Amino acid sequence: MSIAVERSRTTGSGGGAADAIRRFILSERFARVASYLFLLLIWWLASVYEDRFPAPLETFQFLWIEVTGGSHGGIVRGEFLEHFASTLPRFGLGIAISMVLGIAVGVLIGGSKWAEALLKDTLLVLLALPAIIWAFLTQMWFGLGDDAVVITTFLSAFPFVAVNVVQGIQAIPRELRRMSRAFHVPRIKRLRHMQVPAVTGYIFAGFRFAVIVGWNAVLLSEWFSSSEGVGWRSRYWYDANRYRGFVAWVILFIGFIVLLDRLVLVRLQRRAFRWRDAQLTPIERETEEIDVGVKGA
Repeated sequence: MSIAVERSRTTGSGGGAADAIRRFILSERFARVASYLFLLLIWWLASVYEDRFPAPLETFQFLWIEVTGGSHGGIVRGEFLEHFASTLPRFGLGIAISMVLGIAVGVLIGGSKWAEALLKDTLLVLLALPAIIWAFLTQMWFGLGDDAVVITTFLSAFPFVAVNVVQGIQAIPRELRRMSRAFHVPRIKRLRHMQVPAVTGYIFAGFRFAVIVGWNAVLLSEWFSSSEGVGWRSRYWYDANRYRGFVAWVILFIGFIVLLDRLVLVRLQRRAFRWRDAQLTPIERETEEIDVGVKGA
């Protein structure tokens, strides 16, 4: 009898441990860690078979020197803070201009058939132009300096904000718009009490698009039109034939925008729209956040 109980306990303990391991392997955290490790493995294998491809370890060592201001040999030192401090004001100003003008143009197109016929095709053309085209054009127009970088960021991000606002305005029920006009509701009151609440979610989605697209535009524009900044520092190491430095700055560039999106923008979105998201399940809420991020990317 005692032997049977002991066997049962042993079997139960083993089954519990096996279930715990299975749940851990099937968890989202394990899947994410496994995907990172898989990418590192692919990266390491590529560096083994291709001499010009830097290995992960030496790239992260280079990155550490750059971030901490250490020496790369001779008089060349890491300059992470200096170049990020040059890039962030340009990026912020370009995004601010794109938000102001994007909301104004979006409200205009969404609220007027005449303005829609006049401007919507132009907006679609701007939306189709890639950031690298604007980087080339602004370099020719403005030469080296902050102007080219700020305007490239604005021109790349502005259409995404405007298009989202147009969609928000046009999503307002037609009957509601007709009724407001039939009762002669002043335009200011319509804007304040009907249009702004309806488009708030679309404005935030446009803001996330603008941040992601604008950050890519900053890199491209600084590559061609600046003598300092994140994009220029990436080109510096590329021209110096030190690919570890180039890849290290690409990692910094991607890491910054991912952290900004996941730690700041997504949390702001949850706080701002918690009244709306309370009606969604956790899976639906996360799917919507990821969907907005993927579309923006």
